[in-house]
Order: sequence, then C-alpha cells, then structure tokens
Amino acid sequence: MRKVLSIIHYEYKMQMKRFATWGILFVALLISLLDNFPSAANIARLEFLSQPAYFIFRIIGFDGLIMAFGLMFLLSNRFPVDEKTGVKPLMMASPMRKGQYIMGKLAAAFIYTLTMLCVFLIINVSVHYIAVPLDVSIMEYIVLVCKVIITSIIPISIFVSFSALVFPAMMDIRLFYLLAGILFVFNASYVNSADASPFYLITSGDLIRLIWVHPKYPQIDYGSVWANLIFLLVCGFGSSLLLIMKRKFWRAE
Repeated sequence: MRKVLSIIHYEYKMQMKRFATWGILFVALLISLLDNFPSAANIARLEFLSQPAYFIFRIIGFDGLIMAFGLMFLLSNRFPVDEKTGVKPLMMASPMRKGQYIMGKLAAAFIYTLTMLCVFLIINVSVHYIAVPLDVSIMEYIVLVCKVIITSIIPISIFVSFSALVFPAMMDIRLFYLLAGILFVFNASYVNSADASPFYLITSGDLIRLIWVHPKYPQIDYGSVWANLIFLLVCGFGSSLLLIMKRKFWRAE
C-alpha cells in the first residue's frame, strides 16, 4: 500500500505543477465565462441562464468538454514517458508488482482529473453566485455542486483518466490521438434535443439531465441515462482490467 501511495503522491504532485494543467483550466474558464457569464446580453440569449441548475448544466455539458479532453491529452503520455525515461525498468527492478504500479498511476490520474474538473465547476459557480442577484441561498448552490460531482463529474473523471492512461500503453499513441480527436468531434458537434442523447457523449450525455431538464420537455429517459453511465464506467474500468491482464506490459510472465 505504501508503494501505491508513493506513486499517487508523485504523479499527482507532478501533474499539478505542470504549466499546461493551469493553461487548460484558464482557457476553459475563459471560454466558459465568455459564453455563460450572466450578463444582460447572455441572459437575453439564454433565457434560463440565471437559474443555477441550468448554468451548471450548460458549463459542464458544453465547456466541460474542453477541460475533459484537455486533461485526457495531458495524461495520455504517462506510461510511454516512463518507458522512455527508464522509470518503468527501475520500478520493475524493485520489489513492486505490476498491479501496484498500474493502480498507483490510475488512482493519481483519477484524483488529478477530478480535482481539475471540480475547480473548473466551483470557480464558474462562484462567479454565477456573485453575479446573479437572485434570492437563492448558498446552500442550494452547494447541493447542486455536490449532485453534479456525484452524478456527472466522477463518471467523467473515471472515463477520462483511465482511458487516457491505458489505451496509449496498449496501442500507438498517434492512433489514440486520432481516436480521441474523432470522439471529441462527435461530442462537440452534437446538438441537444428533447430526444435521448447518444450514449457516447462524455459531458453532455443524459447523465447531465439529472441536473436540469427543459421545462417544456421534463421527462427523463432513464434508459439513456443508464446507457451513458455504463459507457463511461465500462470504458474506464474495463480498459484498466485489459492493461492489468496484458502479459507483456510488465515482465515476460
């Protein structure tokens, strides 16, 4: 357990110190606030923008996609870098098992992704709370933030962190970038409607409808919600199992 914790501490600390981490956060926040700041012009354009639930629904579903894929690309080189720098052979020479090495990396990536998405959410919500003169208690904002973290951000973090680490370790990283780019285009080009969303949407799938639904279309397709959740969790946890079972990843077992 101590070895796993040491890997988590090193990986998390290293990622949080990267300039690119804060650069992605800054860009995502800038785009999010330009698009969703509750100014008179934006409220006239988006009639529900003054509502906290809709504001959170929008920033996670649309602008959260930039954060999610930015973090995915930052995490994608962690296993290949260990190969190039000799860290992995050093780990193999120590009394460390493959499972400890993989679990430490995955746990650190998950905590890192969850941290950055939560920071993105909390900064946006704080701006909305200060800028909108509504008679809404801070407790309502806190409840909404906790709800979206549990129902949406945690599954997103599992998908992003696990798949970003695992797939580049099992395929050419250029192929991973191509597949991730295609998935990003599919997600970014989807236009919301009253119908069930495709299950493969990362941030704007039907999971986010548990936070807010359009008053004209209040029904929720829970089958689509479950499909979205299962896709995120299976791709995340399933990919990690594939790597653990890969014999040639560690030693010639």
